[in-house]
Amino acid sequence: MALIKSIDTEFGIPVVYWNIGAFQEDFKGRGTEVTCYGYVSQEARAAGKQPLSSVYLQISGGDYVAGADRAALYAIIKQKPEFDGAVDS
Repeated sequence: MALIKSIDTEFGIPVVYWNIGAFQEDFKGRGTEVTCYGYVSQEARAAGKQPLSSVYLQISGGDYVAGADRAALYAIIKQKPEFDGAVDS
């Protein structure tokens, strides 16, 4: 599972394929921190290439869902401004 959204890197290279590389949940603080890694394509990731970019997101407040699995996190991430218009891979 991943998201498809073209986002230019600081080098001007578009990154299209984004997957969750890590997430950490704070149950007491009611928040989740998510790191998404961006690749040129799904094929590049499948071939073991390194990500060209990463995005760090915080999910809290009304967006927070305790115990959210990866599918739920992707749905929440698609609502963030950084991933507006993203589609499921």
